[in-house]
Amino acid sequence: KMGSALSNIRSQREALADVDAAKISADTGLSHSTVQRLHRRFNQLCRRGNETGASSASLSSIHRGEGKLLSRRQMMSDPELSLNPLGARIVCALYPRGSDAMSFPEFCSAIAVFQPAHTPAQREAKVQFVYRMLDIEENEFLSLTELSSLLHMLVGNNLPLEQIQSIASRALSEVDQVKDNRISYQEFRAAMEGLDIEEKMAIHF
Repeated sequence: KMGSALSNIRSQREALADVDAAKISADTGLSHSTVQRLHRRFNQLCRRGNETGASSASLSSIHRGEGKLLSRRQMMSDPELSLNPLGARIVCALYPRGSDAMSFPEFCSAIAVFQPAHTPAQREAKVQFVYRMLDIEENEFLSLTELSSLLHMLVGNNLPLEQIQSIASRALSEVDQVKDNRISYQEFRAAMEGLDIEEKMAIHF
């Protein structure tokens, strides 16, 4: 009985008010049911991260105002992300630069980039997300070193390092229009024109 009572109390505390869900839905374009599902997922990730045995300083349930914050490490406890070779890069792109935690509304805004793009603005947001994910050095450009590192993350030791570097060099040469040995966002955006970006962004939370 005690366990059931504690569970009920926790469920009540974690419940998302309809008015909050409606506002988040309006702000992000996510459906009301998706917002409710993401809220349950958000709380699961907060709890799962706290149960991994990491230091309480990094994984404790901290708060911004009255809401929980989800740390980067807690986000990485998601099974799909933890098994994805680019999982760490995806998490980096989801979080604002310089921030190590996000609130639930911020979580929904970040996840909204994975919903189908019905407008040019939504597609632009997807392209920007992919670019942030690839920009390991966070300097607004993609270098040969970054492209090689990303390819190595994807293929591991299945290809020789020389072949990985050759593929990265060829990709850089094809996209680098001004020939400055780096890829700007404008060049990357032009290269993404006509590609089915939806298929390449299949992450489920």
